[in-house]
Amino acid sequence: MAKGNKNAVWLMQGWLFSSDSGFWKPPQMKALLHSVPFGKMIVLDLFAEVKPIWNTSAQFYGTPYIWCMLHNFGGNIEMYGVLDSISSGPVDAHVSKNSTMVGVGMCMEGIEHNPVVYELMSEMAFRDEKVDVQKWLKSYARRRYMKENHQIEAAWEILYHTVYSCTDGIADHNTDFIVKLPDWDPSSYVQDESKQTDSYMISTDPYETKRRFLFQDKSSVFPKAHLWYSTKEVIKALQLFLEAGDDLFGSLTYRYDMVDLTRQVLSKLANQVYIEAVTAYVKKDISSLRRLSGKFLELIKDIDVLLASDDNFLLGTWLDSAKKLARNSDERKQYEWNARTQVTMWYDSKDVNQSKLHDYANKFWSGLLEDYYLPRAKLYFDEMLRSLRDKKKLGIDKWRKEWIMMSHKWQQSSSEIYPVKAKGDALAISRHLFRKYFPMS
Repeated sequence: MAKGNKNAVWLMQGWLFSSDSGFWKPPQMKALLHSVPFGKMIVLDLFAEVKPIWNTSAQFYGTPYIWCMLHNFGGNIEMYGVLDSISSGPVDAHVSKNSTMVGVGMCMEGIEHNPVVYELMSEMAFRDEKVDVQKWLKSYARRRYMKENHQIEAAWEILYHTVYSCTDGIADHNTDFIVKLPDWDPSSYVQDESKQTDSYMISTDPYETKRRFLFQDKSSVFPKAHLWYSTKEVIKALQLFLEAGDDLFGSLTYRYDMVDLTRQVLSKLANQVYIEAVTAYVKKDISSLRRLSGKFLELIKDIDVLLASDDNFLLGTWLDSAKKLARNSDERKQYEWNARTQVTMWYDSKDVNQSKLHDYANKFWSGLLEDYYLPRAKLYFDEMLRSLRDKKKLGIDKWRKEWIMMSHKWQQSSSEIYPVKAKGDALAISRHLFRKYFPMS
């Protein structure tokens, strides 16, 4: 580097110090960081909002670094964040003793989601004092929707203490079962009546976020989707959002947030329904399995309709942008295949083995739910029902083989033209779905 440009500076990701912390102990870190002349390397403290390295490495042992927010993996669409850490972390690092921090940055794998997180993080580059998040959110809501609304302010207070206060230290890949259906054989689950607990645990205390909320007892082998907040409280936030709809529906940003929050609430409900469905399978309760699997599939269809009502949640936009880059028909076909494959099952799958990175870049997009996630789930539950009906072992490999073939067929298809413009009344759809799934709220 120095031969090419004597002023070159090596900008290095510090992710390795976290991901392989078993190897990178102080002597190893010092040896690497001090092997470059001081001032010729800057380290990105890549995941500083969740797992900062600067404060456990003596400021990277004197090496300049940038305090970074990673936040998102795979461009997944999920309401998630750590606003308290963002509002204070850069300031704490900057004023700490012997600080070598030289800036702030954002290193997300995907964007165009969670605008509140990126709005606050962008501001931190220009602030030298910590932010009172609760006061900031009131200002944010007024600016975002162009008017004051007390119901919205109350909703954002709830979201601040729940969705946007993830303190469990877990990197948030969206593992909701609609977009990342567990590749799992529930017939391998052996019931132990002494360990049976409620299948869905939520907090009864407002804003309790200190512990991680799981879908079942930690001793269970059931799949677990990431849940760090009280779903009951977030359902209340959605109710407040919808009550503000008549006042704010002229705002595009309100409609986006409302659709996203409705999607979030229904997706977490679908996780609960999935666990209840596979529990019914384990208990050989075919009637309950049929009812619950039908509800899971219905949720996918309903969320697809919801997402179709906002321009920001359309598969067609993604595919169309890829095809527009092509200079000829062969490139057009290749680029569309690339775009379809990236957001679904990467192409190292074989026979009954899905790609190790399948659903890494999963998306809640209208079109993708209806034509990709829905048939996958239907094949899975059909195989369960067949197993109970015929009193035979679950054909999990049969499902895997059929699903991988179907996935590849969908990736290679270019016959469907997915919409690039929204359709439907987003507020009316959200209100209808709220009444349908939460009639007692």
